Amino acid sequence: MSAKEKGEILALVADSGLPRVRALTKLGLPRSTYYRWLKRQAERRLEDKRGGSRVPWNKISPEEEARILAEARASPELSSRELARKITDSGSYISESTVYRILSRYELIKSAQIVGFKAAKEYHRKTSPPNELWPSDCCHLKVVGWGWYYLVTVMDDFSRLILSWDLKTDMRGSSIEDVVQKAVDVTGMTDVPVEDRTVLLSDNGAGYISRHLNGYLQHVGIRHIIASPYHPQTNGKIERYHRTIKRETN
Repeated sequence: MSAKEKGEILALVADSGLPRVRALTKLGLPRSTYYRWLKRQAERRLEDKRGGSRVPWNKISPEEEARILAEARASPELSSRELARKITDSGSYISESTVYRILSRYELIKSAQIVGFKAAKEYHRKTSPPNELWPSDCCHLKVVGWGWYYLVTVMDDFSRLILSWDLKTDMRGSSIEDVVQKAVDVTGMTDVPVEDRTVLLSDNGAGYISRHLNGYLQHVGIRHIIASPYHPQTNGKIERYHRTIKRETN
């Protein structure tokens, strides 16, 4: 209720000509509320103030969030618990749940369990023609004068030709889809019979196992194989390429 409405009710009680208690009864206004308003009117502060703090006491600052993301990208092998402990040890307390929530928002959490895909220790059927298998991967890359980006690449396994690449600000499924679509356009893959289309090989990064990307792959008729965790040989060609790129650009 606004201060103006409260003032009108107080004036109505005063001008009613009825005993105050009776007037309040007719208006259905508790006496405690009436006297509280009367006191606040005398103090010129009838307007209600919003209760509580507008900013939660434990809300982290943009600088703290940026630090969490920087630490996560610099040490991708650390879990959210280990990152929280590392930041806390340096003097700033951040809970594990907060770290996990931020990493999840930026798709920096790798799922410990892969649903719907079964990986072998290596890709046993070696490629013989081009466009039979497309390894794909993301790496965190510093571009001088620009900043940190994710290099997303699609390679032809047989020829090791880089079919497409792009620098992205995240590793979301939509960002990876953009790069895969470029490879599809370059090779005319959607004009190939479905049974002869390529297979995408990747690790179990959040973007690669996202519903968004795999819905797109189903739409264009490209199957998806997930490399076995902790077995870099499965997707070693493109990982070696990214390692060379990082060495040459640093």
